[in-house]
Amino acid sequence: MAARIHRLGLALGPRLLRTALAAWFQGRGGWQVIAEAAGPAQALDLVLQHEPHLLLLGLEIPALGGLDAARKIRSLHPDTEVVLVAERHNEAYPPQAFEAGVRGYVTAESPPAEVEAALLAALRGDYFLAGEQGRERVNDYLGPVVRRLQPGGRITPRERQLACLLADGYSSKEAASVMNISVKTADTHRASLMRKLDARNVADVVRYCIRNRLIEA
Repeated sequence: MAARIHRLGLALGPRLLRTALAAWFQGRGGWQVIAEAAGPAQALDLVLQHEPHLLLLGLEIPALGGLDAARKIRSLHPDTEVVLVAERHNEAYPPQAFEAGVRGYVTAESPPAEVEAALLAALRGDYFLAGEQGRERVNDYLGPVVRRLQPGGRITPRERQLACLLADGYSSKEAASVMNISVKTADTHRASLMRKLDARNVADVVRYCIRNRLIEA
């Protein structure tokens, strides 16, 4: 069975950064850079025309045009996951980024391997924040995002995996071990899942899994 090719779009202002990332990903297996744009102003057209699985989107300080573009993309083409690229880290921007619907937040100083990790996390339905403490800090930014979720939202692959584990009787701690994520991250996914399903308890999650044939009745 052929390995899946991840279709990647780049909507980044600095041409040098865009060129360097395109060359790096094209030189690795599993990636195809299918379209490029000079920044957020062209990002939505890129997504609607080429339908990439993932988009690296420039934040564009100080106008923050990337946030507006991310909101439009999440609304009009939610199958494309967005990773935001800031010129440099600023504590004020990650909360706004996740509120806008992005899955990952990296900077122009992030090494390509870290950018790739953010993109792969987005494919799984995980959230990613660059930096040594990003894995834990990201959950601090997601609380308000999760609390505002409405029933009926799109269930991510990661949330679907967690739903099956919960339906099989795993606790959040046990599921976190199986999924190789922190307990705090598992709790974030669980809260998101419950709100999207409008679930009151695990029994509601079990019914969801049976109805969608994720587990056998």
